[in-house]
Amino acid sequence: MVLFRKLSLVLATLMVVACASDPTSREPANLTDFDAEKKLKEAWSFSLGDGQAEAFHRLTPVIDGDEIFVASSNGKMAALNKSSGKAIWKKSLDLRISGGIGVSGTMLFVGTSDGEVVGLDRLTGGIIWTTPVNSEVLSAPQSDGDVVVAQTYSGEVHGFSATDGKELWRYTSQLPRLTLRGTSTPKIVSGVVMVGFANGRVVAFDIENGAVRWEQRVAVPKGSTEIERLVDVDGRLLVMEDGQTVIATGYQGQVMAIDIGSGRPLWAKETSSYVGATSALGNIYVVAADGSVNALDGNGQGARWTQTVLARRELTEPVAFEGAIGVGDFEGYLHMLAQVDGRLLARTRVDSDGLRAPMTADGDLLYVYGNSGELVAYKLKDR
Repeated sequence: MVLFRKLSLVLATLMVVACASDPTSREPANLTDFDAEKKLKEAWSFSLGDGQAEAFHRLTPVIDGDEIFVASSNGKMAALNKSSGKAIWKKSLDLRISGGIGVSGTMLFVGTSDGEVVGLDRLTGGIIWTTPVNSEVLSAPQSDGDVVVAQTYSGEVHGFSATDGKELWRYTSQLPRLTLRGTSTPKIVSGVVMVGFANGRVVAFDIENGAVRWEQRVAVPKGSTEIERLVDVDGRLLVMEDGQTVIATGYQGQVMAIDIGSGRPLWAKETSSYVGATSALGNIYVVAADGSVNALDGNGQGARWTQTVLARRELTEPVAFEGAIGVGDFEGYLHMLAQVDGRLLARTRVDSDGLRAPMTADGDLLYVYGNSGELVAYKLKDR
């Protein structure tokens, strides 16, 4: 990896702190006392490998059916019952996993730091095929059952046969000299796969042949320095319930609603974010680069509320759960905010090594994967 072309998350974090909205403070906000209205109760936990390790990955567990699949950077994988946390199988593979996990049908998919996309048997975790690519894969490969799509850190998108890993098509984007460490996870909707790029664009492809359907710019480079001109679209794309609209977030750019069929922007709001958004109660919830949590009107008509008490705490992508919005921070605390007004409802510490990966809500359980490899399922209860 050429260091002058790529920016590690450590340096990115320092830059994010330097760009915080409060020019008098560069330190993460101290945690404040509050009257907790809810409590987070652990339902079960499971420890796996070394988690995210020190490579600043965002390995994210994935749920399909009654199972939740999880992977660690040092090649350990497991399938668990999502309700009980009981292991269905565990596997230790000779892989340095950096992007994962995708799931479709009877297959699982991961990407590696060594530049590989790997297809595995869902029932056992055994490797079925391995296909090399030109650089590490930092987000989970995604599949519609026939085609697997993966983005590399070098800005390429590949389409592979889900059956044997044979490359079907490839797209190469033009990368800036400097980017944040991370890539967008491909999002598949009705034969179209959408991908965010480090050049500030979202591009939609025909999943069968890689033909470009449309592209839309979410962030425009500004300023005189390479850092000022960072415009990565690294956060996960959010497809709304109508299946026709996707929400994209850009660093030093905008939160934008895009029509999936045409690529036409429906609305946009200036907000810098390097993580994805979530939706609930007709709102779009966005964590800004300065650490503020924002509730935007789902029609783009303005902001409902902004909570700044967690400023500069390197927050995760938000998750909607049981009338609350959950975010994790660099010290491993999980914070729950009220969806209606952003007030703090509950807090617990999950992992002293911190939280980085997006969380997953399913039914009455919230799944949180700590940096050290601890996967914890929580329920949110009244006090």
